[in-house]
Amino acid sequence: MSDTTIIVISILVFLLILFAGTAWLVFVYFPKKTLSVANELAETIKNTLGLTPQVTINQKIIYKRTNEILQLAMIEQDYDVEYETSDKLLGSEKRIHLRGMYRAKIGFDLQKGFNIEVHRGGFLKPGQVTLQLPRAEILSVEPLDIQKTSSSGLINWVMNKDIENATKELNTLALDKASKLEMLDDAEKRIENRLNEALLPRLVNYQLRHEVKFLELGTGG
Repeated sequence: MSDTTIIVISILVFLLILFAGTAWLVFVYFPKKTLSVANELAETIKNTLGLTPQVTINQKIIYKRTNEILQLAMIEQDYDVEYETSDKLLGSEKRIHLRGMYRAKIGFDLQKGFNIEVHRGGFLKPGQVTLQLPRAEILSVEPLDIQKTSSSGLINWVMNKDIENATKELNTLALDKASKLEMLDDAEKRIENRLNEALLPRLVNYQLRHEVKFLELGTGG
């Protein structure tokens, strides 16, 4: 056997081994590794937030989202609201003054979507993990205490309906004030930090980049 033949055979054997090794990495090792990452991420999220998000690998659903928790409150803010109204009838005046303590809960409506997308990396290309959540919103505004004072005129009395209408107006003011608390960005930063603290130790041994992404209304999955 000539030296040239030996060299050619050696090159072919080397290429065959290289091809087999690459195929094993692409079709066996990387898929198993990615699935292992997905399993670990899903379990970590469940232990951290109490629910399993939808998990996809290269757009194939591995886990469907569960509904153990429908809403996740990150911030609770208490605040005061006042409302006053008066009415005159033939010079007779009635007044109503309400002062309410309300609690706003700011967080995430997980029914609108909570997904983990895992995109498998290549031989020299890192994979990508994207956590998708809805944007933070005001989940609820609840009255904790409402103090009511009223005074009736001689012929212009404060009726139950007047108190009910005034309370509705107070609730409307409370909702409006809650929308101006500017706590939505803070809630998003808090959950992003919480997820990073939970997931970064899990990803340190994997060649994966990750990001937390907040979806606008109507773009959730």
